[in-house]
Amino acid sequence: MLLDLAREQELATGKVNISLLARETGYDRKTIARHLSLDQPSKHPQTRQKPSKLDPFMPYIQKRLNTYPRLSRVRLLEEIRNLGYDGGTTILGDYIRQIRPNITIPAEIRYETKPGEMMQCDWLEYPYETTDGSKKKVYGLSMVLGYSRMRYVEFFSHQGLPALLKGHLGAFEYFGGVTDMILYDNLRSVVLKRKYPSTASEFHPLFADFRDHFGFTSRLCRLGRAKTKGKVERSIHYIKDNFLYGRTFHSIEDLNLQARTWLNCVNGKIHGTTHEIPFDRLVQENLRPFASYKLYLLKRKESRKVSKDCYISLYGNSYSVPWKYAGRRVDAYVQENHVSIQADGTEICTHTLLNGRNERSKKKEHFEGLYKEILGLSSNGAKKERINKPAIDQHSVETRDLAEYDTYAEEGQV
Repeated sequence: MLLDLAREQELATGKVNISLLARETGYDRKTIARHLSLDQPSKHPQTRQKPSKLDPFMPYIQKRLNTYPRLSRVRLLEEIRNLGYDGGTTILGDYIRQIRPNITIPAEIRYETKPGEMMQCDWLEYPYETTDGSKKKVYGLSMVLGYSRMRYVEFFSHQGLPALLKGHLGAFEYFGGVTDMILYDNLRSVVLKRKYPSTASEFHPLFADFRDHFGFTSRLCRLGRAKTKGKVERSIHYIKDNFLYGRTFHSIEDLNLQARTWLNCVNGKIHGTTHEIPFDRLVQENLRPFASYKLYLLKRKESRKVSKDCYISLYGNSYSVPWKYAGRRVDAYVQENHVSIQADGTEICTHTLLNGRNERSKKKEHFEGLYKEILGLSSNGAKKERINKPAIDQHSVETRDLAEYDTYAEEGQV
């Protein structure tokens, strides 16, 4: 209405009289002026878009993202910097968000296990800095019950077979029992030779002894398919982010004490997938009670014969023995990652337990003196005198002229 009256005035008189409009309509002069100003075009000239430092590189970025849609901003920034780009990262990030192709995520089926059916196991590695500034690593054995989502983690200074077995015993005790099956990655301390199906694989003898003692089936993930054990993979990320990140500890023992407190806390909270408390679902697992099994001793005794090249074979690997014991029987005691070799109850050497297969632990001192013995040298390096015994003692041998043999040959007596 106001706009129509204003246009009529403008056509008749060549201008708009706000006071006259106020008297005709009863509106305040300021109100009329504000409404009329909304219909006027902006007095500010339209700003011209300035060229961007990124403009010359946009075709390159577009081409790279069309070929590799998951390329990160950091990676693309590094590439265009090499091409001469000297702009910032913010404008690059804004442009990438506008043009990045939609990435299709393949659908997956979540596999839910029955109570007491499966446990998943894997190692995590976490670097840390000590109080003196040196850098070290700590290794955690993570285990998760498939149905209840109960978590367990125990930390070690290494991830060898002894630590693996000790971590299992800790998990069995914490959970209160053992599942029918445990799923592993293709760890060298577990499997020596992968076969299909995975249950037919050649497992480490000491691990197989442990498995058979507790009566569970050991299965392996498909090669290159870490998602096969997705529950423990997610648990490892959670342990790193929620427990380890930013945490200080004085020793591995201290770290494990803190981990037990943390475990009791997280296992008492509602799980994001099941929407139930893991401790509550643990009752439904119906695990085979850990207390019903005989005590499993991690210290093992193995009897072996020392080979002529001064080695014994133990769990698919070789360990050197002082050369003077070649051909004798010795006892090998395995505890944690330590191997003690004894003869007649006396320790003659020690080794660190090897993982995997066809590896050799050799100590040079075990062969000292052997080469001298073979070459017949005394302790001061002088060659020993050989005592030559006569081939025939106290017997005389008749000496004949060779012409006599010619005579016998002609007569046919030879």
